[in-house]
Amino acid sequence: MKKKILLIILACLYFHFSFNQGIDELINNFQSNDWNTVLTAKNSLENLDSKSIPKLIGLLDDNAIIKLKNTGDLIYPGAEKFFGYGLIIDYDIDKISIRAGWLLEELTFQNFGFSGVHIQESRLINYLKFNFPEYYNNSVNRKKFESCRVDEKRAIILKLSHEKVTKWWEKEAGSWKRLNALIDALYSTDEKRQVKALFYLRNGKTKCPGLTESAYESKIKGRIIELSKVELKRVSEHAKLILLDQDFEWLEMKQD
Repeated sequence: MKKKILLIILACLYFHFSFNQGIDELINNFQSNDWNTVLTAKNSLENLDSKSIPKLIGLLDDNAIIKLKNTGDLIYPGAEKFFGYGLIIDYDIDKISIRAGWLLEELTFQNFGFSGVHIQESRLINYLKFNFPEYYNNSVNRKKFESCRVDEKRAIILKLSHEKVTKWWEKEAGSWKRLNALIDALYSTDEKRQVKALFYLRNGKTKCPGLTESAYESKIKGRIIELSKVELKRVSEHAKLILLDQDFEWLEMKQD
């Protein structure tokens, strides 16, 4: 009996070690300078669901800048060439901390604020006002922010985004499920979250445990119909295209 228990313990330890070794390799690949390597690692980490979140939060302290190569027609703030078409990523993903923030938002359908770090200086005050109202509404903080250099303003937004993730995960750890996060984003009033969730439904190829045709019909479709009627086209057009796909090809892309 003791031998059997020992074998079970050893098997569990081996699994734990192998899993951590695998996720550490993915995290390392995610920090590569090769875009295809980064994208492959991104999808694999996304498929690991909540297991990836603590590791990605750990990357938010990484101040390294690793310029991407082989980006093809990828459009992002650090792109050196612009072809006028292709995949658009609204994050400065040459910076590892923001690259991690990008994936955290892709995985969780949250808007922590990382996409605002790179925007034009003239828009930073408004971005702070609408995304971090608690900070903005403190007059001391606001005056400090307004008097900062542009690089300091960006650093403050990055710091606030990091803090927002940390507080969120302290609350969500142990109970977070991606399907619930998807539904929550669709029902939120945050346009960025709505678009991220709708874009995932249309084009995402990573897993969302529990997202079945039945779950869609009972928990999601009604909201998609509502969103298809809103005035904002970047929301309504995505919703309309999902409703047109009656063969559920969008769902097939997310299966094993």
